[in-house]
Order: sequence, then structure tokens, then C-alpha cells
Amino acid sequence: MGLLLSGMQVKRETFELVMGQAGLLGVLLLVSLDRTGELLEEAQKINKTAPLFIMAGLLLSRAFQWYRELARQYGIAVAPGASQVKVPDLAVINWDTAIMIVSIILLGPLLEEILFRFIGLGLVRRAVKPGRAVLFTGVWMMAISAIFALLHGPEPAAFALYFISGIIYSLTYLKYGLFASILVHAAGNAGVFIF
Repeated sequence: MGLLLSGMQVKRETFELVMGQAGLLGVLLLVSLDRTGELLEEAQKINKTAPLFIMAGLLLSRAFQWYRELARQYGIAVAPGASQVKVPDLAVINWDTAIMIVSIILLGPLLEEILFRFIGLGLVRRAVKPGRAVLFTGVWMMAISAIFALLHGPEPAAFALYFISGIIYSLTYLKYGLFASILVHAAGNAGVFIF
């Protein structure tokens, strides 16, 4: 991966971002090796319903765009993600732009859903006794969503966007599985570029 990126002569920040994401993905997959059967079952369930989850992510992105426009009317600037990754200028298409778009739409959601939902929420849900599962899972889902929002480092006005999206991704994961939450998240991020 490093040789490919070097050959493409991408900027240093692009190289470091993608290599960091690739390394983290490797670690997360190693941590999740004992749950590969669960992943295979979930992958089979998603094939017919994938377009619905993509639509849900795009609708979520559109709702958040409405929120940002409403906030602007009251003089509040909401720029989710701006503190994390510099969103590329889409007027200039080069390797850096293309790789950053892939990173934002695919790699970021894949990593975050494995880390926050599959590992963070999934392992705790499996460890809780059935009688207390709903309450504890709900409380843990709120905590995971708050951590998800805080780690994105948004300004206070954007915290709500990350927290609500964390809740939506968590509910999607709990009901439909990891691949569904990845699709909703990826489509939501893609909607940022579309809308």
C-alpha cells in the first residue's frame, strides 16, 4: 500500500492518513478474528436490502445538511469533519482528492463501524445477561455514540450531528448488523459530497 501511494506521489498527509487507516483496520480485523462466522452470516443478509441502507444514509446526510443550513440562519457555523480531515477541493481532481474521497466514504466508515459498533457495542451486548440486555445496551449505545462524537472533535454545534448519527448507526447495527451500519455510514458520508 505504501509503495502504491508513494508511486502516486500523494501528499504526506494523504499518505499518513491512509497508512494509519490501513494499520488500524489490520489491528481491528485481528481483534475480530473469532467473530468471522458472525460477519459471514451478516454479509449474506445484506445483499437484498443494501439499497435501502444506502438510501437511509443519503437521507440522513440530507437531514444534516438541512440542520447546517438552519444553524447558518442563526449565525452558527456547523462544519462536521473539518477538524478531522481536510475535505478536498472537488474542483481539483488528482490522486490526493480521489484517495481522500475514498478514505472519507469507505475507509472511515468501515473502521469506525468495526471499532464502535462491532467491537465496542457488539462485544458488550454479547457479554450482558439477557435480563439486563436492553437497558445496559441502551446505556452503552449512548456512551459509544458520545465517544464517537467526541473523537470526531467537532465544535459544540456539530456534536449533535455526530451523536445522533452514532445512535442511528448503533440502532442499525443492533437490528441489521455490521454491513448495514457501514452502508448507512458510508452513504451518509457520500451525501456530504452530493449535497
